[in-house]
Amino acid sequence: MELAGRLAEDVLYANAAAVDTGRRDLGRNLDVLARHGFYGSMLPPEAGGLGVDAGTAPQLAEVLAAGCLSTTLTLGQHLGISGTVAAKGSPELRRRWLRGLADGRIRSGAAFTGAMPGPPRLTVRETSAGYRLEGTAPWVSGWGMVHVLGTAARDAEDNIVWFLVDAEESATLRVQPHRMLAADATNTVTVEFTGHPVPADRLVTVSTRAEHAEGEPFLHRLNGALALGVARRCVRLLDDDPAWAAELDSCRADLDAMKDLEVARARAAEFAVRAATACVVHGGSSAVLADSAPQRLLREAGLLLVFASRPGIREELMHRFEH
Repeated sequence: MELAGRLAEDVLYANAAAVDTGRRDLGRNLDVLARHGFYGSMLPPEAGGLGVDAGTAPQLAEVLAAGCLSTTLTLGQHLGISGTVAAKGSPELRRRWLRGLADGRIRSGAAFTGAMPGPPRLTVRETSAGYRLEGTAPWVSGWGMVHVLGTAARDAEDNIVWFLVDAEESATLRVQPHRMLAADATNTVTVEFTGHPVPADRLVTVSTRAEHAEGEPFLHRLNGALALGVARRCVRLLDDDPAWAAELDSCRADLDAMKDLEVARARAAEFAVRAATACVVHGGSSAVLADSAPQRLLREAGLLLVFASRPGIREELMHRFEH
């Protein structure tokens, strides 16, 4: 964690304004993290990873997000599918992919639409040659910086089928770039699959929706760490004011308790907005300049109000803003 903190300050935060304004390629940050092993942070040591456990992972995400949210979001999508490959992939799949995923030679984005609750927006059917994907993944980050997409689609039995899909445009895989309020450097796109062929050996695993839901609490905790990371930087810019620092610690404790996680997620996101707003006020007129940290943090906090959201989080946020 000491190394993560040093890189978050000396590399990520030091260059966050340049990344945000397009003067520095986000890939340079990712290269630094790869050299220090962070692409394999949640993979076991025998797979070439750092072996960060579930209890430490949210702390790592918070520290990195306090340096640069764009970098952390892009790295986080890679960590999700690499962990799935390690835990559930076949021996042959692990032999072929894990080392590259661990050291960052192979970098993954995430097209997890099929794992989302509700009617499927991305479906899969089996063919004699493998599989074909049909539908849309509306929020895929890291385009142009990743080699594969960790892709989740629903089959005819409503199971979630996970693949590694080449991140290359073709007649059956088209992308449409987004312009983002914040973290625009992530190169986030919508991916449209039109009967897109996937070889059989790219299948990672198949899970039921109930099995996938068992991992949702951990995902909520990790996503909450992003808001805490933005808030953590804001507290630092507010001169570590004890009242703000105490509220940050309280939000973290709520998330760590792993109870009422949607409420805890909403509280963390709302706190990040308030802390970032206070940073703008504290910074004065210079805080609205394009390369200033306060205005960037306020935009990032706004993004995190809706990032990886769920109806319960939205309802709790609306309640907080109405009252």
